Amino acid sequence: MANLNFWLTQSPLNPDHNSLITVDFEGFTGEQWWPPHASIVSNTPASTLTTHYPVEANGRAIQCVKTQSYFDDYYNRIHISPSTLELGNVASEQVSTVNLWNAYLIPKTLQSIDGTEEGLNVSGQPNPPFNFAALQERAWNINIQPDGPSTIDVTLIWQFGSDQAVLHITGTRIVAFGWLIDWTNPVNESLQWLTDILQSQSGYEQRRSMRVAPRITFDADILVYDRERQYFDLAMIGWGAKTFAMPVWPHQQWLKTAHASGALVIYCDTTNRNFRANRLALLRGQTAFENETVEIESVLVNRLILKRPLQQNWPRGTCLSPAVTAQLNDQPQLTKRTDRMMRTHVTLNVTEAVDHLEALPALTYRNYPVLADVPNESDDLTHSYERLLNQLDNKTGLRLQKDNAQAAFSIYQYAWMTVGRVAQSNLRSLFYALRGSQKAIWLPSFSDDLTVKAVIVASGQTLDIQWCGYTRFARSQLGRQDIQIILKNGSVLYRRITSSTEVDNSTERLSVDQNFTTQINPNDIFRISFMSLCRLSNDTVVFEHINDSDGIAKCSATFRGVREA
Repeated sequence: MANLNFWLTQSPLNPDHNSLITVDFEGFTGEQWWPPHASIVSNTPASTLTTHYPVEANGRAIQCVKTQSYFDDYYNRIHISPSTLELGNVASEQVSTVNLWNAYLIPKTLQSIDGTEEGLNVSGQPNPPFNFAALQERAWNINIQPDGPSTIDVTLIWQFGSDQAVLHITGTRIVAFGWLIDWTNPVNESLQWLTDILQSQSGYEQRRSMRVAPRITFDADILVYDRERQYFDLAMIGWGAKTFAMPVWPHQQWLKTAHASGALVIYCDTTNRNFRANRLALLRGQTAFENETVEIESVLVNRLILKRPLQQNWPRGTCLSPAVTAQLNDQPQLTKRTDRMMRTHVTLNVTEAVDHLEALPALTYRNYPVLADVPNESDDLTHSYERLLNQLDNKTGLRLQKDNAQAAFSIYQYAWMTVGRVAQSNLRSLFYALRGSQKAIWLPSFSDDLTVKAVIVASGQTLDIQWCGYTRFARSQLGRQDIQIILKNGSVLYRRITSSTEVDNSTERLSVDQNFTTQINPNDIFRISFMSLCRLSNDTVVFEHINDSDGIAKCSATFRGVREA
């Protein structure tokens, strides 16, 4: 057995030093632990207690103010959750659950439900009137059908006599524009910005973009026949002025796997396509009657997550397109080819803001980006000039003309031909970054504007060119001070001309702002082009889609020179 070292504390001998220590406690001295020391405190005899309640007192009136509490904020009323339903675009049946709670401590009678209209059903509970028990909660199903008024702005009211619960429902009913387009002719997509331009007499400008996103319009040809023609005719009669869910035809694709009814995922390629969360997508079959509009919850690289399950089975090869809400710009005019077939052209205005990534060229010169890509010159491109001229003509004498800005603003036509979704997306990003006519960019003329006739020495800042009248006409002129030098080895140099002189009747000498690091022979130069700081001359850009975004799209724009500080 183990031996334990210990010591026993002694209790105080004099209890007066601590009145809380009883006399009984003083009995525990030395090593006397058992049996317990007998208490010397006497036991009080038990007695019966007599109740004297209620106690009467002299009452008096007290002035008081009743304060509010959580109880007053929450009870004795009817609660509804949610109180608003923002449905957005309704292309198929939508069902939402609404809960009502009787927060009264007494039963309440639901007398009626007011405000229902065509295309809206309220179900899930017996028809009123009926009683709500105290603190009872009930749920209703609100069914919104795709058939009904195009604009949904409904206020449902649950009447409880002295109290009521109100539900505000908003949304827009849309019909799928499921008719297939005729790709014999291109589909034109126009982007329309709005720029407020304040221009001084000297040509300086203050430009302000007035739209967050451009307005978008699609033009396409449609060939309809038999039952689709009948459907199109009746749809134009009953829905021609309302909103359609229009597939973005250039961004269409075909599903590689089948999708069953009830699925919440669509497997597809979403890269550089106009799929957006909380927007629409459209599945289309072989005819205008085989379509389904779905609402997107989120977009991943290889799939779409839907807000509601698919209502139909869709086989492999089904056409899938992002969709936007759109309205007809003009009522279509049908050309009758036979009694069963008609051709028409439709123009649809997109009624929602379509955003896109903004990206200017990475190459910059003098704090502005440079558009260095060579334009598509399969068709002739034009180049002209604009001056701020004032004319005074009294109709009797000679006309007086004054050039206010003392400068010629170059007008360049530029064209693109893009192949594939990446190129088309990059071009769209450029236009979104330029915001119509707001932003400025350096634009080379892509012409052989100057011809070097002598070797450019290393570390030099001059170059001798063939006489072309630069010193006489273009020295220090707007749009003729900056040059792009493209060498045959692929190098590109940018310089600003600071001065010029005429050496003889066949040679002019130009001085530039930077040294040339290496010697350049005339045969090493591919082209020297003037560069102008430009903006788009108008706010409208048109994409001509020859086929879908995996194919070819053309685009052209006109740039105008600007004068910047």
